[in-house]
Amino acid sequence: MRLVAWNCNGAFHRKSAVLAALAPDVAIVSECADLEILRRKAPQFTPTGALWMGDNPGRGLAVFSFGGYRLSRARAYDPSITYALPVRVKGAAAFNLVALWAHYHRAPLRQGAPGPTLRALQAYRDFLGERPSILAGDLNNHIRWDKPGKASNHANAVSVLEGLGMVSAYHAFLELTPGAERHPTLYWRNRTETGPTYHIDYAFVPKGSLAALRSVAVGTYADWIATGLSDHAPLILEFAASFA
Repeated sequence: MRLVAWNCNGAFHRKSAVLAALAPDVAIVSECADLEILRRKAPQFTPTGALWMGDNPGRGLAVFSFGGYRLSRARAYDPSITYALPVRVKGAAAFNLVALWAHYHRAPLRQGAPGPTLRALQAYRDFLGERPSILAGDLNNHIRWDKPGKASNHANAVSVLEGLGMVSAYHAFLELTPGAERHPTLYWRNRTETGPTYHIDYAFVPKGSLAALRSVAVGTYADWIATGLSDHAPLILEFAASFA
């Protein structure tokens, strides 16, 4: 089972072919236009399942399935969390998925505000504990941005996920600690290889499923940034069928 998480930076109808070329079974796409826009502008894009949420038709959060995989929105769905989608995935590997685009809007969060990732973890804690689950997407956060006493610190989310028995697939597979990432997923501002770069796209998986994790990769600067596709590179996970 191959899972891809990518912030496409809008205009996904012009970029759907590059996602399809990765041959995902399930893809989480942040900053994606709604499904009606995709039907009109990208009729060649035909996933087997598609879910979307957002308050801007041009930029929301989408989850797509391909091949033998199918999607259904979980009953626990809370549309007030910007943006988080609880999804039941059916296929050769059946699992629960919480897809995230942690959208903080323009106003800074109050010190005590938990932020969208922690809100999603609070809302979907039971859903993530039902069966093998993945939480993945653009979390818009990094441990180097943490500040004392700030509720939305990335370390707080990592701690909650650890309490659920889940770890970052990238960090576990490459045996890296948070903050020691070797592959940025965001090339900020001027999109240069030497400019500000951050690793802010994640996939958290059960510790017990790490034995089924076959590979973890981040798209290269040359393929995804220098070509003008996005300011984000995709995170690509490959699991054995025994994942779930």
